[in-house]
Amino acid sequence: MALCYWGLPGTMLDVWLYLYGLSLGTEHDRNIAVILGSVAAIHLCYLVWMLGWSLQKRQFVFAVYDIFPPSRTDSIRINKRLHRYARNVYRAVLSSIGVLSVDSPYFDLVLICREIVETALQTQQAYRMSVLLPRTRLNRCYVALLVINCWSTALIHSTFHKISTKRRFYVIVCDSVLDMVSSVGISTVILAIYAVDFDFELGEFPSYKWYEDVWLMHVLSEFHLVLVTSWSDLVMRLVFSLSMLGNMDNMKKLLCTTTTSAIPSEVRKLSVNRRRSSIVPASDPKVTDVKHAYRKNRLQILIESRVMQGFFGMWGAALLILHLYAESISSVPQCAMQVKPWGTSVPSCSLFVLDCHAVSMDGVSDEVSIQWSTFDRSTTSGLVIRHCPHFEVPVILTEFKRLKLLKFYNTTITEWNESAALSQTRHPSLVMLFLVRVNMTNGELPTGLQGSGFPKSLMDIEFCNTNLRVLPDDLDLKWPKSGTIYFEASNLSTVPDSLVRLSPYVTSLALNPIASIPESILMRTAGYLHVGGTLITGLPQTAKISPFFKLRVDRTNVSFFWDWVDPMVAHAGLVYNSLPTILATGSPYCSELQRIFEGSQSNFSAPWRQGVSMTLSDASPENWATLKKAVSCGAWTQTLYPVEFEDNYSKIATELD
Repeated sequence: MALCYWGLPGTMLDVWLYLYGLSLGTEHDRNIAVILGSVAAIHLCYLVWMLGWSLQKRQFVFAVYDIFPPSRTDSIRINKRLHRYARNVYRAVLSSIGVLSVDSPYFDLVLICREIVETALQTQQAYRMSVLLPRTRLNRCYVALLVINCWSTALIHSTFHKISTKRRFYVIVCDSVLDMVSSVGISTVILAIYAVDFDFELGEFPSYKWYEDVWLMHVLSEFHLVLVTSWSDLVMRLVFSLSMLGNMDNMKKLLCTTTTSAIPSEVRKLSVNRRRSSIVPASDPKVTDVKHAYRKNRLQILIESRVMQGFFGMWGAALLILHLYAESISSVPQCAMQVKPWGTSVPSCSLFVLDCHAVSMDGVSDEVSIQWSTFDRSTTSGLVIRHCPHFEVPVILTEFKRLKLLKFYNTTITEWNESAALSQTRHPSLVMLFLVRVNMTNGELPTGLQGSGFPKSLMDIEFCNTNLRVLPDDLDLKWPKSGTIYFEASNLSTVPDSLVRLSPYVTSLALNPIASIPESILMRTAGYLHVGGTLITGLPQTAKISPFFKLRVDRTNVSFFWDWVDPMVAHAGLVYNSLPTILATGSPYCSELQRIFEGSQSNFSAPWRQGVSMTLSDASPENWATLKKAVSCGAWTQTLYPVEFEDNYSKIATELD
């Protein structure tokens, strides 16, 4: 994980993770990598030390005192302070002290308390997984581990009731194994599942995967178990990793057996003399000592009593019953991903796909409400509407409190009133809004998308192949700023001022009948601007942009570039290298550039102008490497939204046969 975080900055994967709330941001990626790498290095050094000494000694070496036995008298006198210092440092790092030590008479009490707290936290996590994670096998595995954790505590205390050493050892071993599997094991399984889809050459997932509804819902839920999504999450991971070292040290103490025969006679004599010199007359027992011993005996009886064994046994049984009952809940038609939360008798659905064609309905409000009333809306993360010729958004949409994705495909929205509007109070977790091949009344934005309390988390808004022709003038006062906004293949004839004032990080106006773009859209778009497929013949003469800016002018009549692109050219390929710095496929500039590379043309034909980019106007062979690095003329899809993939993925069911 440390290596993954170290290589994450500057990739599109980092952008996707941050956009969907799965990371702390690019500026923290390297810090997290250093922290995780340091902890991993400690474990690795510990493992290498054990393996190295085991090979050298030709026997299994587990503890430091298997390698460095007590030395002779002279050595002890010479290296006494160094030995004591090293021993103290070793114990301070790898062992617990005081009541936390395995040698402590209170170790069983501390262990019981830790098991109670740990099991409570694991139970809360298991419930959260039952609500959020639709992957049945993963939930079953986690619940099984939790039940085993409960029952193993009771079983070990019952089996080794009178043998404290074995009882403590097996409790520590069992606890360590279960913790390792529940954290590292599950994360490893999840990573193995997604490794099949990962493009290791580009260092990211294919972009179309983020538009595959089922895959995306799995990512939004399961990556919380793999990635660091908050500072508290990072702290808990560190606590677990360091506590594993403490458990290993306790196991070493219980496994290592040292006999007095292994100690030289000189050392034994020295030890005896020390004990003799420190003997003092015993004092008479006090009443407080008797009371203390009595309390300690009562405490020991309480810890080892059948009460604690029954407590953990019943806890595990209760968890198993809750899980089995949740598993018995019936499924919901058109539910693409079903979740099974504990303690509810109503079916739950993580991703619901309403296909009007499949259920023979038009999409009238009452019909939709009936469909959405068959499951618990509060557990739904994704809602997809497809193939509805007359869709009326019902008021019941406001009951989807945990909604993260809302997608319309091949649908005509005839009514979306304010009563069913998207809002921060009703949809606080909404992240994505997609409208693909959608028609709206009069080509205007529905009222339900213009509410004053629009969700602040909705940072990914994408329209593709719609009849949208105009945006409200006050849209920048309602929608969140600095997000990702696509209005592709629509009917916008000009760049809306309200869109400019939204200052998106990514803006796409591809395939709109726009004849010119203002300087402001370049200056207010922070990272990426796509105006390919529009009617523009040139770019603004002046603009102040980031040197890491990306620009698409493919399939336009752009024949030259101004010098404000020179900083982009100088930093080409440094960040997000999977994206071209300037994409000009199908433009006059790329046509001439191709002929220059082929040798059929020696210079660009555009007349010289004041302020033109000298770098991108230099056709000399010495500049070809720079031109190839900065400007791409390769084949790319016309829109950022993968509409071809969506057409194949969401087509009518009869078309799949």
